[in-house]
Amino acid sequence: MIKDIFLGLTGYFRHLHLLPKLRLWKYFLAPIVAGFILIGVIITSAIGLGDNLGNWLISWYKWDLGSEIVKTFGTWIGGILIFVLGIILSKYIVMILASPFMSPMSQKLEANHPIPISKPSSSLNAAQGIIRGLRLAGSNIFKELLMTAFLIILSLVIPVISPFTVVLIFLIQAYYAGGGNIDFTLERYFDVKESKRFIKANRGLAIGNGIVFIALLMLGLGFLIAPPLGTLAVTPDVLDRLGKND
Repeated sequence: MIKDIFLGLTGYFRHLHLLPKLRLWKYFLAPIVAGFILIGVIITSAIGLGDNLGNWLISWYKWDLGSEIVKTFGTWIGGILIFVLGIILSKYIVMILASPFMSPMSQKLEANHPIPISKPSSSLNAAQGIIRGLRLAGSNIFKELLMTAFLIILSLVIPVISPFTVVLIFLIQAYYAGGGNIDFTLERYFDVKESKRFIKANRGLAIGNGIVFIALLMLGLGFLIAPPLGTLAVTPDVLDRLGKND
């Protein structure tokens, strides 16, 4: 698994030469537009709703002593919760909206891949790609939110483990993000259930790919190029495994 994580991480560098070689620049347009919109929504929501949560907490605190500390704490926690929730939701939104562009990008990479795949394939149109993305997101987002919420609450109850829960939350998000990037290739060969089994069997590859993907989401403008770069980074490795499993 460690080897696969490293493989997923380094895919962003190993396959970067394919970007100019196959002229894949056009696939960056849709994620860039969607990313600009979502960045503004996340930041505005985190600031505005964080203040609201801080005011709500202080309304339950009936003492003057320490009231400002409680309000500040509530505002920061609220902002963090909303930011994390925003990253989780926006990750799925961007990937769903980008799917009509990422799937053709994956197909173009496959057309130039040296290992042939004999397994029967079928291409999805834009509407089918979005519907599949919604199905995959719908089945994953509840699990991801539940695990993330549990870890956040656990870190508040036992503050000493906060560094560990932060790492676990990051890895959980990375797994699901990387899995989404992998599915842009798998959608031509597997249904959603089979795709999830493949991703689980190759969880290290998904986590490694997702680590860089989530890091890009958290770096502001990196948000704009995360989907196409994530797809570029993992598609050749997925094709290798599909070819070997034929």
